[in-house]
Amino acid sequence: MRAAYLWCPAYPLEDAGHCQRTVRAARQLTDAAGYSLIVSPELAHVAGRGCWHPAEMRIHDLIAGLECELLIAARGGYGCLDLVETILAWPRASAPRLVGYSDLTVLHALWWRRRWGETLYGYMPGVDAGERSRHSTVELLRGAGMVRNAVSDPEVVVLHRGAAKGMLFAACLRVLAGLVGTPAMPDLEGCILAIEDIDERPYRIDRDLQQLARSGGLRGVAGLVCGAFPSEAPPGYAGTTAHAIIQEWAARLKIPAVFGLPFGHAADPLTLPCGRSAALACQADGWSLTVNPASDEGSGRS
Repeated sequence: MRAAYLWCPAYPLEDAGHCQRTVRAARQLTDAAGYSLIVSPELAHVAGRGCWHPAEMRIHDLIAGLECELLIAARGGYGCLDLVETILAWPRASAPRLVGYSDLTVLHALWWRRRWGETLYGYMPGVDAGERSRHSTVELLRGAGMVRNAVSDPEVVVLHRGAAKGMLFAACLRVLAGLVGTPAMPDLEGCILAIEDIDERPYRIDRDLQQLARSGGLRGVAGLVCGAFPSEAPPGYAGTTAHAIIQEWAARLKIPAVFGLPFGHAADPLTLPCGRSAALACQADGWSLTVNPASDEGSGRS
């Protein structure tokens, strides 16, 4: 049976109870998807909130996990930048599939650059999730396609009309913008870009999009799928909204765009593939995001 490796590339788990819950949730996923679970020995090295383990420990753990068929990040946080050089220097032409979100954007970008095939932006067993998160992850691991539209996600709104086809790439906006000018920044030309984040003020969202656009990072992006960007406005705030800022950017880029898809830092988030072909259609009377089955195109990018 294929092996899945559960590890912490960024923040560690917080205590023994958190570790036990995470292993149980990971095992539910791997049992359903047809993998045997290997738990990293470093997973039990818990730490307080906001801590991260030494880079050497996490690099060693990464190398162990690269021997498996699937890498599952227990949680996000901060720390994936420490792994960049190891991944860029890895001598093999292929790597395991990767599952995780948030700071894992760094690793999704590196897999994309290395042309290592499809990764999954979503489900982390150390973060509370529900059936939608687990089900979408299992289905994608099995190679199934996905269709989301106004029926499945009535809260999603169209920001700019049009249609686009291309490889889907999902990312945390703040982390993606932080890769500009580094060897980890992915080439997004021709892709449908899915971006999300949490607790970011509207001006920060605009700043990150400015950084990406002015550096050429958004050149050739075919479509835009956005999360809801949940955040709490400060008292007396009278400024713009994330919705309005991204709508302006979609019009500026002249690409179809939707806002409010529940992925990434959302409650019970959908998992989205990075490196699988998709189509986005945005009209006045509705929208749809269609992700093709993996069997239609082989595995990921080529």
